Amino acid sequence: MTDHKPIPNRNLKEINSAGKIAKFYGFQPIISPTVEKQDFEHTKDLDQTLQPAEKAALVRMYFEEKMMSKPQPSMFYCERSHKSSRLDSNIISLGSSKSVCECLSIQTGISILNGLGYKNLEVEINSIGDKESMGEFQKKLTIFVRKNFNLFSADLRQAIKKDISAIFDEKREECKSFQAECPKPIDFLSESSRLHFKEVIEFLEVMNIAYQINNNLIGDLNIGSETIFSIKSNGEELAHGFRFNRLAKKIGCKKDLPATTLNIYAKLKKNLKKIKVKVVKPQFYLIQFGPEAKLKSFLILEELYKAGANVIHSIAKDKLGGQMSTAEISDAPYIILIGQKEALENSVVIRNTITRAQETCLITNLATKVKELV
Repeated sequence: MTDHKPIPNRNLKEINSAGKIAKFYGFQPIISPTVEKQDFEHTKDLDQTLQPAEKAALVRMYFEEKMMSKPQPSMFYCERSHKSSRLDSNIISLGSSKSVCECLSIQTGISILNGLGYKNLEVEINSIGDKESMGEFQKKLTIFVRKNFNLFSADLRQAIKKDISAIFDEKREECKSFQAECPKPIDFLSESSRLHFKEVIEFLEVMNIAYQINNNLIGDLNIGSETIFSIKSNGEELAHGFRFNRLAKKIGCKKDLPATTLNIYAKLKKNLKKIKVKVVKPQFYLIQFGPEAKLKSFLILEELYKAGANVIHSIAKDKLGGQMSTAEISDAPYIILIGQKEALENSVVIRNTITRAQETCLITNLATKVKELV
């Protein structure tokens, strides 16, 4: 990879309402990196429905523009298509293996889709785990396929020869009779992958998001890992997300890069108006410490979004000291803190950064309180 390319200015001058929502949750709207010939070449053998060349370009951007030197994860929102009839966009997190990346992607995607007028949203979710988990799963899957190979149609045999995960294709009626007996990746998760998946499920439950585990969500086993998820409305898929932690090495990087994507492809019920991007001073900085507090932080973000507040957060960070330091230099007039005690009480502490005065507020009353303060 080239190390001496000039770093381009990827800032957008205008964004639409979807970009504005993404920006609120911490995903910076940017001009997408150009997909180059090398990106297509490196990914030509991967599942093209997942647009791997585009993902390769994003990974390349991360290393070429030395984003690893900035606070992690690097979070972006890119739009592919400018057609007035459809939103075709990508929510990206690079540089963090934490489950919070999947959680933020889902929360942002649902907020965007709600903003587009979609109702009755439901998440289908699965986990294929880490490299160790997938190794065990693929061994069992290979044994199952060999045992039943003669029962498959000629068409399915050819598909499985190219990609063994074809047996999980829900569009193939024939596959349904085998899927009930087929090994499931969720049964082979390592301890760390089981914890990762548990954290995402807990997020869905805390946020009261309807979900179901779909064992047939597999993705591309060549680059995928951990969580795979789909957002649907009345059975129609509007967004598809997954981790592609193992893509970096496949395109020539020395090490893997933790990465999460959510692709949104939803029909628009009306045109999205563009607004000029303005530099807005943050009003609040959200600080959390402790696992329960991190979970409740997503509820707090939702309340702040309802209130129309400008907020900065570091939900991906665990250490209190680092968050406090960043909050001090953010110039936000208020800090919202939630620790284990507040999480158990469903409350937050709001601190004035100038006077140091602080008060406690229930999360359910936070939107109203925030409107009073700003």
